[in-house]
Amino acid sequence: METRKPLRRLENQMERAVLEAINEMLLLESQQRYCFCERFCHDAAALALNNLQPRYATSFHGSLHTLEAIQADQELQRLIRLEVVKAMEKVAANPLCPEPDCPLLLVQTADATELELAPSDN
Repeated sequence: METRKPLRRLENQMERAVLEAINEMLLLESQQRYCFCERFCHDAAALALNNLQPRYATSFHGSLHTLEAIQADQELQRLIRLEVVKAMEKVAANPLCPEPDCPLLLVQTADATELELAPSDN
């Protein structure tokens, strides 16, 4: 009976490209529309990756070649940025950040605060 060996090195290089795009977006962000926590980044990456074709490699050289091909394809880069922006906006609209001082949660708390009307003298 032949025993199966687990795959040792199977990596989706699209994951690396998406995480790089998220990091670039966060570095360019100046309006605090996004959180910088790991949960936010992973949630956005998962959403974006679900809409992008995976690019797997099985070796170090294959990973380098695949990543270079992703970076060289301008149309693919545009698509990655588009999916990342859509995902970041979606996650920002419903953040699950564990950080109590998350700028997204602070904005939601401020927006949810209601003003009370003073009682009328009637």
